[in-house]
Amino acid sequence: MRAKSAGEGGSITIRTAEPTRQLDHLCRLLAEHLARVELLAPVGDLELVADAVVPLEEKSASWLPDEAEGREPLHLVLERLAARLGPQRVLRPVLCEDHRPEWMCRWQPAPEPLPRKPVAGNGLPQPGFILAAPIKLLVRAHRPYYQGELQLLAGPQRVEGGWWDRDEAAGQIRNVVRDYWVAQSAHAGVLWVFQTRLDEAPAWFLHGVFA
Repeated sequence: MRAKSAGEGGSITIRTAEPTRQLDHLCRLLAEHLARVELLAPVGDLELVADAVVPLEEKSASWLPDEAEGREPLHLVLERLAARLGPQRVLRPVLCEDHRPEWMCRWQPAPEPLPRKPVAGNGLPQPGFILAAPIKLLVRAHRPYYQGELQLLAGPQRVEGGWWDRDEAAGQIRNVVRDYWVAQSAHAGVLWVFQTRLDEAPAWFLHGVFA
């Protein structure tokens, strides 16, 4: 006999980031979700409903069998991890249509679908690592220093904009007016630095490091 407190039943919603017909992956994904469900009473009936079905577009650039066939794609691994750990604990970066480095990327839960429209790059060198906050550099004789004098290799790449973007919490407008340069440090390697513009006292900052 089932207790009245068990209710009338429940449901589990499972979505994939992109169309798939891999039954093994769907079974593993369902198992991860069921492992987190606590049953209040024995289950009498199970029903599987496909609310949304879309065409699967096959993409192949070769007439030969795929060498990677049999390996689990990255997006399927991320979906299983998100089902096990929670969607807010597994994030992946998504490019944004913004030329300001701090807002070129946002993080979204891995199971959410990626934007259909890809973001095109600007064709200019971009560092592999960007600092969370730019570091102000020492300047001597109008030359920036970071573990020694920096040699400017390429630039400037002018980045200007953000007058429309207001941070309500801080009460500031996130407008940037900068000239970016690729610089060489004898001890720190290839760096990404910028010089502020339109300031009373223009300054140099370290913002990224090339791998």
